Amino acid sequence: MPSLSGYRSCVIVFAVVLASMLFTSSVVQGQGSPSVHLFGHIDPQHGISFQGTYYSSCWGWVSPDGKEYALLGTATGTSIIDLNGDTLREAAFVSGPPASYAYREIKTYKHYAYVVSEGGSGVQIIDLSGLPDSAVLVKDFIYTSITPPDSGKSNDRSHTVTLADGYLYCNGSAHWSPDGCVIFSLREDPTNPIFAGTYEPMYIHDSYVRHDTLFGAAIYAGGGLFIVDVRDKSNPSTIGKISYTGSGTHNGWASIDGKYAFTTDEIGTTAHDMKVWALDSLPNSVKVAEWSADPTTSIHNVHGRGHYVYAAHYKAGMRVVDVHDPTNPIEYGYYDTYTPNPDPVLGAYAGCWGVYPYFPSGKWIGSDMQTGLYVCTFDSLKPRRRPSLLEPNDSSIVGHPPLFRWTSAADQAEDPHRYELHLLSKFLDTMFTTTDTSFILPDGILGAVGPFAWFVFVKDEYTEVSSQDTFYFAYLPDGVSEEERRPVSYSLKQNYPNPFNPLTTIAFELPAASEVTLEIYDLAGHRIALLLDGQPLPAGKQDAVFDARSLPSGTYFYRLKTRTFVQTRKMILAR
Repeated sequence: MPSLSGYRSCVIVFAVVLASMLFTSSVVQGQGSPSVHLFGHIDPQHGISFQGTYYSSCWGWVSPDGKEYALLGTATGTSIIDLNGDTLREAAFVSGPPASYAYREIKTYKHYAYVVSEGGSGVQIIDLSGLPDSAVLVKDFIYTSITPPDSGKSNDRSHTVTLADGYLYCNGSAHWSPDGCVIFSLREDPTNPIFAGTYEPMYIHDSYVRHDTLFGAAIYAGGGLFIVDVRDKSNPSTIGKISYTGSGTHNGWASIDGKYAFTTDEIGTTAHDMKVWALDSLPNSVKVAEWSADPTTSIHNVHGRGHYVYAAHYKAGMRVVDVHDPTNPIEYGYYDTYTPNPDPVLGAYAGCWGVYPYFPSGKWIGSDMQTGLYVCTFDSLKPRRRPSLLEPNDSSIVGHPPLFRWTSAADQAEDPHRYELHLLSKFLDTMFTTTDTSFILPDGILGAVGPFAWFVFVKDEYTEVSSQDTFYFAYLPDGVSEEERRPVSYSLKQNYPNPFNPLTTIAFELPAASEVTLEIYDLAGHRIALLLDGQPLPAGKQDAVFDARSLPSGTYFYRLKTRTFVQTRKMILAR
């Protein structure tokens, strides 16, 4: 929705129906196609904007263990909805500045949510790691430049927010004229963004970034869609620009092969539909198709997953478009969230504001400005499976660099994703990325240390989910006998790294096969984690990985126990 656009105040009256749904999960009467099924609906109202709307954007977050949550922009903050039961429930609510212009935009990175509005407060950074019990506002991040010629410019009011590859893009920052994209790095510390650069050809209403290419929607003055190389965040360069008569480009997306761009128009004299552009002749481009389910209502935005585009189509609701052939988009399914209202002052801005189709379970969500959050499934959006590890199997011993194998999460052709293989030991913390379900470790990685822990993450542009298990294996280099590597006494080593955030490795040595207990305690003496519970382990050097992402910063103790040995050490978690 354009900043400061001409909305008129209204009061939406749903009387007893909405009152009975408040903070509950229920099914609302709506129309859907046979391929789209309503899973649930929730209407957790938190205030009303001066336009008479309750909700704006939605997004999603998936915890490493696969639990799924919806994040819903409301008039006075962010509602976080637990999607993991048979019914929907609001797990947390984080207050924010009043959404004077009826919107709040949200994205996620790691276990944090980043929320912007033109109500001020910059970027709200919310820690989601405590879910399903709680979510905590870490800080309001506001950056004010002290460097000429941008001295005094600020990101305190942004229209939308984009996240890609550990970089935060504040779009349409009202106090950073001409309101382009202000870019920050989250890679060093997700709670303390570092200024990286800007892209400021004109007002950028929204952006989408993939593989260091930015698609920037310039909604005003016939701006069109900028296509930008952002490999160098301090000096982005324009690759090309899609310009067309009467444009009011609201958002843009790209096909999975990068050969086509999809745009939507919310204002301007052009049709307020989805347009498809061929990108094979940049800096020029050719429009190859247009699509709309209902030309009397605008498409607010589109998001792509696989060979389908998911559209928030205002009064036409949530729509799915088949773009296996982008030159011939075909509607495949829908769920109409819009409840007709006799009040004529709503104008065009009513109904479905946003969609999010990236949950691994196959759920996708839509936010309706008047009636809340809708959770649907779609027959062609198949769930991903959390991988199971295959080899090297748990407690195995290998004498050469191993072949790692795990089960597939999904069909790469229909649901593109990648795997991150993580390999940890006392002296090693490394990661390899692949799209296959196997990986041959390069020579020289393991050396003569071990044992090693390994696990896999499944990732796409917006989610990451861990494998169902973590396996441990020992590495016995050729020519070195097991007897030669056996320790002569029990010992518990200092964890590494220390201080740490959030993972650390605890190494210990066993001179003989032993039943081992490894526990974590806080300063008050409460046991907060049990890493090993009397587990029988062979003689040798061993280690265990401790994940403290759900714990606050502070001092902790770890204790190793066998039948004949006890030792305790101190470690520090520093966020």
